[in-house]
Amino acid sequence: MVDDFDTKIDDMENEQGGVLEGAADVDAPASDSAAAAANEVDAPEGTATVDALEDAGAAADDAPRIPEFLQHPATGAAPRTSQVVDEEPVPTEEAPGASPVEAVGSIFSEGAAAVREMSAARKAHAEAREQLEQLDATIADEETELAHRREVAANYHAIISSETARRDGATKAERAAEAEQARIQGEIDALKERLQQMKDADSQTEKRLKAALDAAEAREASSRENGARLQRRLDDAKRNLEKAEEDQKNGVAAAQAAVESAESRLAMLHDEYAEVQRNPSANSAAYSVRADELQTEISDAAHELQSARDDLPRITQELEDALAHARKAVSEAEKPMDDAKQAFREVSSAADEARNTYREAKDDATERQRKLKEEISGKEKERRAQEQAAEDAREEASEAQALIDEANDIHAHPEVTETIAARLEADRAEREEQAVEVEQLASTEKAVRERTRGSRARFIGAIVGIVVLVVAVIALVIVFMNR
Repeated sequence: MVDDFDTKIDDMENEQGGVLEGAADVDAPASDSAAAAANEVDAPEGTATVDALEDAGAAADDAPRIPEFLQHPATGAAPRTSQVVDEEPVPTEEAPGASPVEAVGSIFSEGAAAVREMSAARKAHAEAREQLEQLDATIADEETELAHRREVAANYHAIISSETARRDGATKAERAAEAEQARIQGEIDALKERLQQMKDADSQTEKRLKAALDAAEAREASSRENGARLQRRLDDAKRNLEKAEEDQKNGVAAAQAAVESAESRLAMLHDEYAEVQRNPSANSAAYSVRADELQTEISDAAHELQSARDDLPRITQELEDALAHARKAVSEAEKPMDDAKQAFREVSSAADEARNTYREAKDDATERQRKLKEEISGKEKERRAQEQAAEDAREEASEAQALIDEANDIHAHPEVTETIAARLEADRAEREEQAVEVEQLASTEKAVRERTRGSRARFIGAIVGIVVLVVAVIALVIVFMNR
């Protein structure tokens, strides 16, 4: 229960860090003096460590370079922050007549001091633990580097022998890959030149066949147009023949009808004249006039009948001549049709053959070029594979040379390994001291937390109460203003 309450207090202090730290700054000079005193107490030990490391660094100035990640600043001179105020200011007894303002001021002063002390203890513990973690990382790097250098020194001759053979083999493989790459590139160039020549030849063939196809199609179109023209001529002749037949039929019928009509009219007039002759009228003048009229009409009708009979053979002959002419025109129009159809079939067959030849030649050229392009693509893949092989061999040779250089450097400068070993031992000793300090600061932080829990709780409670009071006052003001 107490731990949970203390955790909640710490959380509230972290959330309101700005306010609490501001309030805690009231007694800052006292804590600064304490911290300064703590630093002065630990100064001799740190100074000695710094002097020792400076002597080691001066001795290593003439030695080969130590890896950068091992060149860390000495942590022995780090300020020790284990000196934390261990006593909380004893709450002063309030006089019987003390005012509430004085009581609140006492709570605030004691709480601010408690918060500041707790913050200092927590910060000191965190800084010490961070230094311990840095030492752990440095020691791990030093152990790895030292083990590596000792392993290289112990296997120096084997490493030089194996890596030299590896480097020479990689160099030989690189040269072989480059030579193979050059050979393949020559084949690619030859194939590309062959492809270009093939394209040029196929282009010329295509142009020639296209010209022949265009000429054949032009002849086909001309023959088709000629056949269409002859067909139109035949159609016109057939229409004219049909019209001539219809005219001949209608014309002869009309001429015969004219003769029959003239004969019928003449007979009717003869009958009427005979009737007038048989029955003369009492009026001799009228009879004489009608008889004269009938004679005149009979004469005219006889003339018309003779004219119609004379026109019938003439019209019949003219219509027969026109019909014969139309039939002859049809016959003349039909004569070239067979030849035109045969010529069109021949020209159309030649055009189809030209089209097939052109299409087959074009398809064949496309297929041949595609196969050659695929061959070039395959060669380019082989070339890229050789390029990658050469690059891999080059990298392997560089890696082997780097290992050889590293082995030679380690073998030539054993003092660097000894320096790293000495530094590792010093860092391990410093790490033990730092671990003890971290434990002490953890204990101090825990003690300060236990001792100042009450003061911090009252301090935070007072702040929370003030905030609640301010919020309540603001709420009341808003309520009154809204009325």
